[in-house]
Amino acid sequence: GSIRIASFNVLNFFSTADNGQPTCGPRGAAPCRGADSAAELSRQVAKTVTAIALMDADIVGLMEVENNATESVAMIVDALNAYVGSNNYAYVNTGSIHTDAIKTGFIYDASSVRTAGPFALLDASVDPRFRDNLNRPTLAQSFEVIATGARITILINHLKSKSSACDASGDPNTADGQSNCNRTRTDAAAAIADWIDTDPTGSGDPDFLVIGDMNAYLMEDPMVVFRDAGLVNLLDSKPNAYSYLFDAQLGALDHALATPALVGQ
Repeated sequence: GSIRIASFNVLNFFSTADNGQPTCGPRGAAPCRGADSAAELSRQVAKTVTAIALMDADIVGLMEVENNATESVAMIVDALNAYVGSNNYAYVNTGSIHTDAIKTGFIYDASSVRTAGPFALLDASVDPRFRDNLNRPTLAQSFEVIATGARITILINHLKSKSSACDASGDPNTADGQSNCNRTRTDAAAAIADWIDTDPTGSGDPDFLVIGDMNAYLMEDPMVVFRDAGLVNLLDSKPNAYSYLFDAQLGALDHALATPALVGQ
């Protein structure tokens, strides 16, 4: 392939420093989760931007960005352009997305790719199986490779974590080893797979890549649903692949799944 695509959990990147005040989120009433001071925020910016620059990706899907209009993503892009000494990097302006304190987003190298049409969101209004009070809405954007005109649609995801219970939503921990909220993630995977078939951004191209933090390991139910729907998990061809270290154990919670037309590319 001619372009590089990455997903990156930026671990609660908030442009608003956390002084203990509940002023974050789209409604301005959520606790702030990011750096505790301007000095700490400066360190977080430097670390995040250095990592993105070294990845040298044309498109990066971000998770755990403060859910404000543009300030959080713009802070990353401005610092990234200053770091690399160009104005090539840009971001998809989604505005705030729903009500959570964090959201997903896209940044991209505008010298190599450009957006192709508007972004689209998968939430409960599109498919009730996608519980957007627990999962972050899936964000889809089509891009066009400037050099070739080739198109690809990327879906960035951040599904419900295993850490907090979903009993109130009828999704208890069944003690099968998949922890809390497995049904919530599994239903979301089914909704995502079906949403792809509708060509949500109107790209007219069969090349789709589903990336992000699924909070599910390689053989858990959500990933089985994706495979059964015909998506190819690109980690399956890489023995012992992992994306996450937890309690001295390695596993893959972050994934890249391609439609069959894309796999060979």
